[in-house]
Amino acid sequence: MANEPSAFPPLSADLTARIVEKTSETVRDKYIFEDDAKAMSQLLLAKLKEGAFRDVETIPALATAVTEALCSVRNDLHLCAMAWMPPPEGGGSDGLIDRWQSLWPRHNYEFRKLEILLGNVGYLDLRGFPTAAAAGPTAAAAMQFLAHTDALLFDLRDNGGGEDLVYLLMSYLFDKPTHVHTARYRDHDDQNWTYGYVSGPRFPDRPAYVVTSGSTFSAGEDFSYNLQQLGRVTIVGEPTRGGAHPVEFFRFPDLFLELMIPIAYSENPVSHANWEETGVVPDIVAAADDALDVAHEKALERLVAEAGDEETRRYREWALESVRARRVPYRADGVDLALYAGAYGKSVKIDFQAGSLLLTWGGRRAYRLTPLSEHRFEFDHGTQRVSFVVDDGRASELVWLTEDGDERRLDRAAE
Repeated sequence: MANEPSAFPPLSADLTARIVEKTSETVRDKYIFEDDAKAMSQLLLAKLKEGAFRDVETIPALATAVTEALCSVRNDLHLCAMAWMPPPEGGGSDGLIDRWQSLWPRHNYEFRKLEILLGNVGYLDLRGFPTAAAAGPTAAAAMQFLAHTDALLFDLRDNGGGEDLVYLLMSYLFDKPTHVHTARYRDHDDQNWTYGYVSGPRFPDRPAYVVTSGSTFSAGEDFSYNLQQLGRVTIVGEPTRGGAHPVEFFRFPDLFLELMIPIAYSENPVSHANWEETGVVPDIVAAADDALDVAHEKALERLVAEAGDEETRRYREWALESVRARRVPYRADGVDLALYAGAYGKSVKIDFQAGSLLLTWGGRRAYRLTPLSEHRFEFDHGTQRVSFVVDDGRASELVWLTEDGDERRLDRAAE
């Protein structure tokens, strides 16, 4: 929360007691696990009676102390007491969720990046799951953009969770309504199914990978775990944080208090379990910084194996070589890169500057060449390559290749 401690009224003994008692009562009545709820409630009241909160000086500090007490009974990452400043009369709200929702348009409803990676692999960087009602049109546009790709990568490394957009997005990976999640409340169950209708293309048979980190949380884990258990995606990266319980927010304006309380238990229809505390365990473990390249490599390996013709296989193998070279770069140690510098054909020039090779074509901007192997380099995000024919320590010819199989051979111009 953005509230400064000075914005709240002084924390008197009476206000401390009222905050602790209201938290105790609400947790007892609402927290999903009744035995733990009772233990949490009793612990708070016991601490209040013994004076454990007597030296706490501000409402935000009391909220922190109360949260620590609750989580000492059960370390539920979704359980939290927060200091909350009620909005002015007639004004908007200023709670945790309200602030996040107000930023959705600015953040493109958390759809941060779309890209077609090498080998025609679709990439989506999603930082959260807003409501389907708010973010549905953006989700549909994103999936339409990815319509012609051969595999999908969902990057959830920075996804902190959210709302029911998670089930809308899952729906694009199935061709019919599929039971993906059950929320078990104290007095009833709610099943979550993928949608019977989505706007735009579906991808029921497209290889799909989810990239995770230790920061992936809540709805981000819901997407990852439930699709993994259904055999629909491969998870690549780090184990996630481990928060599986749907929550509800409770506000008490007179106490400057907001409580986030888990009110349901998540259950997968296949495992009949969830990811609470353990996190989602990746199928392929990789450090977060490396996980995207690892997932891209695994997707391309599968696409190469499934290629139906030689041209498609060549195209995918090209991409796979480039991705592998990023993970284990070729070291051109001891090679005098200056030997490649010069003019080729009528419009291509290779310059050696500050230890790197730069290619210009027809006066256009310079592309930096990255070595792939001896005398071979790539540029333009890996979509183009050049190789040099070297005779007696001097490059005599440049061969220009594109990912689509085009080739041009250019003799070195006389100097």
